[in-house]
Amino acid sequence: MDEATSCPRAASQNRARIRSLIAAGALALSAVVASAHGSDSSGGTGGGTSTTFGCPDAELGQRILKLGDCGTDVKTLNWILSAKDFGRPPLAETFEDATAAAVEALQISAALAPDGVADAETTAALVNSMPLQVATWYGPGFFGNETACGKVLTRRTRGVAHRKLPCGTRVVVRYGGHYVLTRVIDRGPFSNQAKWDLTQATAERLGFTYTDEVRVAKLRR
Repeated sequence: MDEATSCPRAASQNRARIRSLIAAGALALSAVVASAHGSDSSGGTGGGTSTTFGCPDAELGQRILKLGDCGTDVKTLNWILSAKDFGRPPLAETFEDATAAAVEALQISAALAPDGVADAETTAALVNSMPLQVATWYGPGFFGNETACGKVLTRRTRGVAHRKLPCGTRVVVRYGGHYVLTRVIDRGPFSNQAKWDLTQATAERLGFTYTDEVRVAKLRR
């Protein structure tokens, strides 16, 4: 085979190898991102969960949010806005027109300028709309048992227990500036005059170590 024939073929093979390596690298990066932000296998969602590539895993209140933004803080914003009946934003991590409309409704109710931007003052008004309620936490001694909602409780299980709310009810829990978006998975609590019982994984995510007040918003859909 002469050089004129072999060189184009070799160049083509090299390009194919490069494309293969790039594709493999992209898959590896995706796996690392998914692992770093992996969601709870037991049904919990929220702070610390996986995000769309390029969308930050941030706590609500760390930055100003506006149309076109995305991230876990936007998802938290959407959940609370929906829970407090300020509109019908998507229960997702994208700041869409419906999110802006809901933010404006919140701002009007709080006597703020309705610009549809979730700045520090707007976020504070939203947080204050979430009632303070006493919570406890549980886990050790119950791991391996089935919850009242049919889930096997493990150290990684995120969720909350409530005496009456239907299993699967979505809630946002806030404590110490941290948020968890999760669901009712069990019944309780039955002590300390508490209204909520957090699983150990939920409590750890919030930095919650004893009986205390948390802010909660529960979704109706």
